[in-house]
Amino acid sequence: MAQFCAMWELVSCDDNFDNYMKVVGVDEQKRQLALTALNTGAKVRQSISRDGNTWTVTVITAQGEKSDVYTEGTAVEGTTLDGRKVSVVYSMEGDDLVETQTGQGFVSKNVRRADGDTMTFTVTSGGVSCVRTYKKV
Repeated sequence: MAQFCAMWELVSCDDNFDNYMKVVGVDEQKRQLALTALNTGAKVRQSISRDGNTWTVTVITAQGEKSDVYTEGTAVEGTTLDGRKVSVVYSMEGDDLVETQTGQGFVSKNVRRADGDTMTFTVTSGGVSCVRTYKKV
């Protein structure tokens, strides 16, 4: 679990990011913004920390920061980066930190896997997956 607690910077993202955003209901205009603001080269970072069973995940972009605090295994109301309400549950599945988001018309299983100074973040919904790779900074 401690392997996730760090500052991570996005270094690569596969070509399925736009398809994934379509599946989870991000509208066209916001998808186009996200393809620029949330992709490699945009200095996207995630700061992850843990205190007991409470996780704090902060997404840092050029547009600002968004911090969320989650108690492991407990559903909480959250907001996607594009402002939609979701129910979010964090859990540990083996060595993976799994975030399950349930929103209007979709469920997304987002799996973080840390290996040394690399973290893969695989987001999957409706049979569409996107792999985003981060390096520890």
